[in-house]
Amino acid sequence: MNRNIKFITIFVSLFLLSCSTQDNSKSSKSDINAPYSDTNVNFKYNSMYNKLVVELLLHKNQYDEAIETFSTNIQYFRDEDDFLKMINKARDLRRFDDITRITKRWLIINPLDVLAHKISFSNYVELADFSSADYHLKYLLEKYNEKNNKSYIDIEEILSRNIIINHIVKYFEQNLKNYDNKDLLISYLNILQKNNLDHVALPYLQEMDFLNNRILVRKYSDSLARLNQVDEAIITLENYIKNLSITDRESSYELLALYLESKDDNKASLLIDNLISIDPSDDDFMFRVALLCFDKDYYDLSEKYFNILLSKSYAPDNINFFLGQIDYHKEQYNEALLHYERIQQGTFVNTKLLNVAKALHKKYDITRAYSYLDEQVKIKTDVDALNLLTLKLSLHQDPYDVDKILEISTRILESFPENQRALYSRALAYEKKGDLKQMSIDFEKMITFDPYNSIALNAYGYSLSLHEKQLAYAEKLIRKAIDIDPGNPAILDSLAWVLYLDGSYKDAYEYASLAYIKDQDPEIVSHYYKILLKNGFKQKAKKVLEKSLMNNPENDELLQLLDENGDEAAQL
Repeated sequence: MNRNIKFITIFVSLFLLSCSTQDNSKSSKSDINAPYSDTNVNFKYNSMYNKLVVELLLHKNQYDEAIETFSTNIQYFRDEDDFLKMINKARDLRRFDDITRITKRWLIINPLDVLAHKISFSNYVELADFSSADYHLKYLLEKYNEKNNKSYIDIEEILSRNIIINHIVKYFEQNLKNYDNKDLLISYLNILQKNNLDHVALPYLQEMDFLNNRILVRKYSDSLARLNQVDEAIITLENYIKNLSITDRESSYELLALYLESKDDNKASLLIDNLISIDPSDDDFMFRVALLCFDKDYYDLSEKYFNILLSKSYAPDNINFFLGQIDYHKEQYNEALLHYERIQQGTFVNTKLLNVAKALHKKYDITRAYSYLDEQVKIKTDVDALNLLTLKLSLHQDPYDVDKILEISTRILESFPENQRALYSRALAYEKKGDLKQMSIDFEKMITFDPYNSIALNAYGYSLSLHEKQLAYAEKLIRKAIDIDPGNPAILDSLAWVLYLDGSYKDAYEYASLAYIKDQDPEIVSHYYKILLKNGFKQKAKKVLEKSLMNNPENDELLQLLDENGDEAAQL
């Protein structure tokens, strides 16, 4: 038992002794003839004791100890609020076995509690105990059907918090056929789409009658678009909108996104005018349109509507941020600085320092950016020091100044050894220098602190593959990342590349194809091209490379592939 626990134990014992004395005094006066139960008294004080211990541990931010105490002594707890509080804390700490113990106790006290069944269902899916999960889902569906209540869709919300998303997919793929329930299916589709698993969702959508269903038709077009079937998505939405008797502005807004994605400037501009004209006073909608144009890199269009909104004094802090970003992208750094400096409060006030520093870096040099940060951030506390160093670290991501990243991240880690951003940056810097030993130490620390950090797992595995080291371990790391985030194209690409290096060309092709469908980033294209060639798909490889070069004509990696395979490509 550590020193803190000893202190808490002594404190609580003294408190309970005091309570016991007071309580006995009261009993002697008012309840002298009441029957005495040693069991009840023991339970009462054990319950009070453990509750106080847990509360004190939570107050001292000793969350693991608090959950351990609560879970070990679960028989002394009856309050559902306590159960829920500890479940949320256990979920944050990935202590799923503790959640199981807590929900079991909860259901002993109240076997009909719907929330307890929901949490149990989600937790058993997380643990891949699918038979137990199914028991709780069956209970929920029966319960809701009895009440003619469709709120069981909120199962989706609870499941969406699961860390190992692949377990959700495995559960539903095995069990969904047992339930003839459209609403449950839609909830599952929502989870798939939120996790970039449109290739899994699309076959379900294709089997459904979605043409006259606003929700389903938009889901279908969304999945098509994210799988780079933009033309088909456009046709689907256009046909749906054409058959409507009144304007469906939300569906039209999604169609606008597709026009922008496909670079159809004429249709996009015409549709924007039509949508704005429906209600020119709807500033919220105009902001959404401007933001959409910004996200799709239509800076002139977004600037037009942001300026209209600024003239109307609509959310000036947010508008100045985006106008600053537009000027930054246009390399108009003076104008960008003016907009950034006008940000006084709101969502983007915390990013103001970094944006100004980046603009100063581009306009002048890194020294000027550093001076600005030193002037603005007063180092009075450790947190301020961390903020300053983290901002300086951010300045070195582009261009990649390896030595400076090592210096700054090490300074951060001296005071904050668990800082994930600093560990990640330093690990990648070590990889750039070829120091795989130090790289591995930092990545191992990251996944020790958070075993479910899919970004760290993927980066670690991929970094090993770049040097063709420990390929089996690299594959293990990346497969765990896929379990957590199975639809992420970067992770799919990493696994494809590791399998390629290990000689598993067929399996590599499967994952590379999925990655390419979701994202045509030049690095993904490069890997996909090489994997296609290894699998004998020369014509397809040629087309993939040509298409990517049209969109990225100056990309060094793609140009190198063209040079390396020029003679072979010419023969195709």
